[in-house]
Amino acid sequence: MRLAVRSAWIADNMRRLGSGAFYHLAYAAYQVEPEVLRMLRSGAPVQGRIDVYYVTDGKGVHIADGEIVAVHWFPEFIRIHFMIGKLYIDEMGEMIDWPESQYLVLGGNPAPREPGA
Repeated sequence: MRLAVRSAWIADNMRRLGSGAFYHLAYAAYQVEPEVLRMLRSGAPVQGRIDVYYVTDGKGVHIADGEIVAVHWFPEFIRIHFMIGKLYIDEMGEMIDWPESQYLVLGGNPAPREPGA
């Protein structure tokens, strides 16, 4: 799963907390790609790897990866709890095209990990 943030302060918070810390991001239901929303609502296991991107002007910069701990449902939004893995903020992680849409949570394969990461 790929998660996007649009606020640079989130990257700063994650940097301060560091690898191994727990963090959460919340998204309105309309910001979650419909297929991902269906999968989550079906009761499928939610644990797994995520990648976090800082998105601006249609580009996403890979700022961190992590492991999902839990997903909490609320009437209008979801909150994804995860443990921060590797941070890429200071080394300018991979840049990708982020679809021009309202979706900030996308399915698909996370970025490949470097050997030993």
